[in-house]
Amino acid sequence: MSESLESFFASATQVGLGLAGLLALLTLLAWLRNWPLKFSLVGYTAFTLVLTAGCFALSLGPIFRTRIPGAVHYTTVYDQGAERAVIAVEPTITPEQLIPTLRQAASDLGSSGRFSTGSSLFTLQARTVIHPEEGVSLPLLLGTLRQPLGRRLRSKEELQLQQIQLEEEAFAQLRSLQQPQTPTEVSDISAPGIPQS
Repeated sequence: MSESLESFFASATQVGLGLAGLLALLTLLAWLRNWPLKFSLVGYTAFTLVLTAGCFALSLGPIFRTRIPGAVHYTTVYDQGAERAVIAVEPTITPEQLIPTLRQAASDLGSSGRFSTGSSLFTLQARTVIHPEEGVSLPLLLGTLRQPLGRRLRSKEELQLQQIQLEEEAFAQLRSLQQPQTPTEVSDISAPGIPQS
């Protein structure tokens, strides 16, 4: 859908340029012949040029975000505007949900305006926060996506340039924390020196 919008705005830019050129010639003729409409024609020409510039800007990039099916909500927690960004996801996420979520975040964050500080790859990491004990919070890296820096990958061929690596040990740790604990497991993680009831 965004490609058809981009081609529409590119066509509108060409039509606008033609119309602005025609109005500019008519304005020049009006000034040379001292027609009473010469000031109105200046306004028409300027307005056409502004509309043409807007269409040109819209033809450069998408005005709507691409929605990747299967992606879940994420929050950007670190983004230096260069080759690295980090997103946070819920600890209940599955590997099947993380892959499209990483692709969605790369589509949203991986713009051509990013600059390099020595790497030619944009690295996007997904993490969550776990609580193995009460009062303890640990960040847990779940996966990493790498793609060429400064490019929005749209076609299926371009998406092949993405490298996604999932941390299987991290997902195993998440699964073990989500399982209900038996009373003996609860007593094992309690603090030493506190009597058990």
